[in-house]
Amino acid sequence: MERSASSISLAGRARTSKSRTAIHIGWAAVFCLAAGPAPSQPYKSVDGLPFYHVQPLYSARADVNRFLEQATFGPSEALIAHVQAVGLDGYLQEQFAAPASTYPSLPEQPASASAGCPTGAPPACLRDKYTMFPLQVQFFKNALSGEDQLRQRVALALHEILVVSGVKVRQPSEVSPYLNMLQQDAFANYRQILYDLTLNPAMGHYLDMVNNDAPVPNSPISPNENYAREVLQLFSIGVNQLQPDGTVVLDGSGNPIPTYVQDTIEDFAHVFTGWTYAPLGGAPLVKHDPSNFLAPMVLYRNSAGKDTNHDKGVKLLLTYPGSVNSALPANQDGNTDLEEALDNIFHHPNVGTFIGKQLIQHLVTSNPSPAYVSRVTAAFDNNGAGVRGDMKAVVRAILMDPEARGSVKTDPRYGHLREPVLFITDVLRAFNATTDGELAGQANGMGQDLFNSPSVFSYYPHQYLVPGTTIQGPEYGIQSSSTAEARLNFVNALTSAGVKTNDGGTTIDLTPLQQFAASPSLLVGELNALLLHGAMSPQMEADVTSAVSAVPSTNAPLRVQTAVYLVAGSSQYQVER
Repeated sequence: MERSASSISLAGRARTSKSRTAIHIGWAAVFCLAAGPAPSQPYKSVDGLPFYHVQPLYSARADVNRFLEQATFGPSEALIAHVQAVGLDGYLQEQFAAPASTYPSLPEQPASASAGCPTGAPPACLRDKYTMFPLQVQFFKNALSGEDQLRQRVALALHEILVVSGVKVRQPSEVSPYLNMLQQDAFANYRQILYDLTLNPAMGHYLDMVNNDAPVPNSPISPNENYAREVLQLFSIGVNQLQPDGTVVLDGSGNPIPTYVQDTIEDFAHVFTGWTYAPLGGAPLVKHDPSNFLAPMVLYRNSAGKDTNHDKGVKLLLTYPGSVNSALPANQDGNTDLEEALDNIFHHPNVGTFIGKQLIQHLVTSNPSPAYVSRVTAAFDNNGAGVRGDMKAVVRAILMDPEARGSVKTDPRYGHLREPVLFITDVLRAFNATTDGELAGQANGMGQDLFNSPSVFSYYPHQYLVPGTTIQGPEYGIQSSSTAEARLNFVNALTSAGVKTNDGGTTIDLTPLQQFAASPSLLVGELNALLLHGAMSPQMEADVTSAVSAVPSTNAPLRVQTAVYLVAGSSQYQVER
C-alpha cells in the first residue's frame, strides 16, 4: 500500500481556519505506509547555524532518530545528540539501568462520596481523586520528562497486551499498583511477569480470579474461567499453534491447530481457585477478604494452615513437545499448583513468538517479516546464556534487529500509525513542551481513552487489517474521519496558542526554528530531519515549502507555525517509518 507523496492540500489560508483548509488527511492518506523516494541531495548548511541538515539526511543520525521513535516517547534534539555520543547499545545499557518512573499511591473512595469530597471541596475533587485522571496526568508527565523512556515504552506495550481497564476497575488507587508492577517488571523475566500479573489484585478483580472458589459437590459453585481463558488466549500463547516465525501451524486439511480446548480452560480455572485479597492492617485471613489492591493476592488457608478453598483434583494442562507439568497431581498445595501451571504456560513454544511479535508491532512495525519474528523468538527462548524469557534480551533483539535499523525504509508494509498517546508525546518532545499533563482528553478525542480500554482486547484490535488490504494495521482500528480531524486540531492548537486547561495547559517552543524562517526550504529541511528523519517525499517537501513561502517573510512566527502544522499533521509523519 502506497503512502501518498503528499497528503496535504495547500491552498492559501488564514491561520484561523487552517485546521480544515490547509491539510486534509482522509482514509486514503492515513491508510498508507510507504515513504516517498529520498531527496536527490542533502540540504546545504549555512555557516553558524546549527542545522540538522548539515549532514546527509540518510545517515547514522537518521537511524538514531528512528531508534528513539521506537525506544522512547519521542526524540528531541538533545536526546539525539546524546545517543549519537554514546551509541545505540550504550543508550540501551543506560535505559536498562535507569530507575523506574512510578504512579502515585491514591486514596480509595469512601463508601460515601461526600466523605471523600465534602461540601466546599474543589469542583474537580472527584475527578482528581477517584477517576483515572491522576494516573493519566502522571503518565504524560512521566512520558514527557522521565529518564526511563525505554522502560515506560515497554510498560505501555505490556499494558496494551496484558490489559486491566478502568472500565471495570474504576478507582485509580486500584489501578496504580498494576501500572507500577508493569513498570518494575518491564525488564524482568516474562515468567515473573506472568506470576506478578496473575496475583495482581487489579487483574484478579478485572478477570474474576480473586475469590474464585473451588467447586462444591452437588452445588452450582464452579470456578470462574475468565482469567484461565485470557491468560492463554491473550497473555501467553494465543489460540493457534505457531511456527517460531509467527506463521500458523496447519493440519493435514489446511486448518489451524489449536493450542488448547475448552477442557484445558476449565482445568486452569481449577488451578486458579482459593486466592483472595491480602488481609488489611493485620486482620486475620478469611475466605473472601475485603478488597486490598496494594499487595498481591494470597492463598486462603484456614486456622490449621490448609488451603481449603483450592481445588485438589488432578488438572490436565497444556501438552506440547517437551511439555512441562502437563498434568498436576491431586492434593497439591495451591501455591505449588500455581507455580507449576505457570511453568507449563511459560515453556510452551508459542510464548516467545506470540508476545514477541506483539512487542515488535508496538515498538517498531505492524507487519514484521517472519524472519524478524523468528529472530525475536530465538532471543526469548535463549538470551545467549541459556535463560528463557529475558525481557532485556527480547527488547534488545527487537530494537537492534536489521529490520528495525537503517536510515531509510523502502518496504511499503513497514511502519505503523502512531497511536494517539504516542502521536501526542512525539510531537511534544520534539518541541520542548511545557505541560500540566492534562492530555488524556486529547488522546480520547483521537480514539484512545488512556487506562479505560473498552475491553480485555485493548484499545484497538491486535489483528486489525487495513480495509481493502491484507496489511495489519492495529492502530487503524480506532482511526476515523473524526479522530483524524482531532489529530489535526491538536497540532493546530499547539502551533498557535497551545492546549489550554483550567490548570494551565500545554505549549511548545518553536522559537529555535525562527532562525530558519527566512528560507522556507531550510525550515522545511530542518523539520524533515527532526520529525521524519529525512524521509519526506519530494512532492510533500515542495508543497510544504510553497505553503510556507506564501506566508509573508516579515512574519517569521507564522511561517514556523505553518511549517510545523503541515509536517506534524501529515500522513508521512503520523505513519511512523
